[in-house]
Formats: sequence, structure tokens, C-alpha cells
Amino acid sequence: MKINLLKSAFIGALTFTALASSYANAHAQWLVPSHTSLSGDKAHYVMIDASISNEIFAADKAYRPKEKGAEYDDNLLIAIGPDGKPISDKIRAYYLQRKNSAAVKLADEGTYHIAMKHEPRIMTFYKNAEGERKRVFGPKTSKDIPADAKDVRTTKAFSTVDTFVSRNGTSKPALLGKGLEISGPTHPNDLFVGEEARFQLLKDGKPAANVELAILKGDTRYRNERNEVKVTTDKQGFFTNTWQHPGLYLIEASVNEDSSEKGIDSVRYSLFTTLDVAPE
Repeated sequence: MKINLLKSAFIGALTFTALASSYANAHAQWLVPSHTSLSGDKAHYVMIDASISNEIFAADKAYRPKEKGAEYDDNLLIAIGPDGKPISDKIRAYYLQRKNSAAVKLADEGTYHIAMKHEPRIMTFYKNAEGERKRVFGPKTSKDIPADAKDVRTTKAFSTVDTFVSRNGTSKPALLGKGLEISGPTHPNDLFVGEEARFQLLKDGKPAANVELAILKGDTRYRNERNEVKVTTDKQGFFTNTWQHPGLYLIEASVNEDSSEKGIDSVRYSLFTTLDVAPE
């Protein structure tokens, strides 16, 4: 199994246009909540912005609705409530050219796990007769692959884009159970400058060992250097970080491995988790 830092991020407006680039220049996917902690006797709404950009948390490319010309998509986001079940209300994510925006109702007390509803994407890479590297979305049997193609390889890509929001205190967040994701023991809505946080990286619900992650503070457009902090998970998938500054952070990682599935040569898992760090 080959495991490495995210060197290519797959982006798109639900067409998933792929960009292959170095990690420092990769386009990130992200969610930004208007609040990560809310309190009060009545149900609250939190606004969620979704976009794809090189400048972290600066909206650039929105996810297009599946239906051409539609103003919103009811299947872009999922919110798992404190009871471990997806909330029953539809999450209407409006298409706003450079970002999508949705309101999520927090009716219960505790922590909500909010994520993109990305399904795995099949992509096939090959070299044409001129030796140029090409890509199509689909399996090796795709009619768009020329008969004289060489070095044909098919990848199945899983992308996790998520964040956490709590109402009237925290509870143990529900797990997605598939792809890459982070879990405790530190609660994702209980982060403070100067305090060490300890998380466990999971892949399909199991510890992901020896994976390198990048922890990147937002507002990169206002810095000359991205200044990401790189950490590696231990044998049980745990990693730690002590926060130096308050603000929103993006945790990124990627895992590439060979596949035993018929017609699939490799599987790529990627992670983009937004966390909010409070001042001391």
C-alpha cells in the first residue's frame, strides 16, 4: 500500500474536473460554517459555504447542481445529528457561481457532523499515440479511450469534505464510516490556542497508520507562505497538534493504494476537514 501527502486534489462542479499539481498548489475543497458553537433555547440555523479554491477559504469555484440551470441542489450536503442519524430536513445548497450556500437546522443539542455527499468517482488515465497523458471519467471500457491507448490505469477516488457544529454543548460526533475522517479523543469543537489536540485518522472506520497530514490556517491570500504544519499518524492512526493562532484551519491528507476490485487499478482517498480554533 502506498500512502502519501495530498499531491493532487480532485475538484469539480459535480463534474469533478481533476487538477493534478504539487501539494502546495493543489486546489482544496472545503466547507465553512458561519458558527461552530451555538447556544439558546430555540433551534438555530447555521450557514454552510462550500467551494473549491487554492486560497484557503476564499471562494472560487462552486459545485454545479446536477440538473442544468438549477438554482440549488438538495443532495450536495449531509448533516448527521447528535443521535447519529442524518437530519430529516432537506439541505438546499444554492449555486452562487463561486460558492454554494446552505442553511442547516440544529434542532437538537449536541454536535452535528456536516459533510459533502460525494460519491466515489471513476477516472481512467492513459497515454495517446503521441505519448501525451490523458484522462477520461469512466472505466477502461469507456468509448472515449482510443484503441491505441497505452499505460491505461483506472482510479476510484473517494473525497471527504466535512466540518463540525455544536449546539448547547458538545457530544461525540457521529462518524461517516467511509473514506478518510478524523475522530477524537479531542472534540473538534473544543480547540484553543496553546492547547494540544489529539485526533485519530480513520479510513473506512479503521485506524489509518503512517499517513502524513497537512494542517493549514486559512486566509492564505494574506501570507507570502502557506505555512502548513505536517504531522504523521502513529500505528494506531493518532496525531497531535498544538494550535499557535486562532481561526479556521483546514486538515488535508491523501491515501493511495492498490485495488483488488476488478477493473480498478488504484484507490485514492482524500480528506478536507475544517476546524475552528478559539483564542486562549
